[in-house]
Amino acid sequence: MIAHVVTSIDTSDASVKSAAGLVYWVVASAGATGGAWQLNDSTDDGGTDLVSAVSPANSMTFLDFSQAPVKFESGIYADIPGTNVTLTVGYI
Repeated sequence: MIAHVVTSIDTSDASVKSAAGLVYWVVASAGATGGAWQLNDSTDDGGTDLVSAVSPANSMTFLDFSQAPVKFESGIYADIPGTNVTLTVGYI
């Protein structure tokens, strides 16, 4: 059973969680031009990318890690370089 999952909705660079955590799922939604994004193992934009992708234009993608959550040791930081991607992250 998964513990209570918290969500974070980000449209630009932002701290999702400022401590260690587990990511269970990500929804990436992109507008007209799409764009790249990453989830870094850090409390700022300087850590190791543990999850990354390029979302195509006008798309929505669900990434399910519930069977093997991605472990972030330092923190969870959303790196969204452009202005055209929205990430919704399910984590504890």
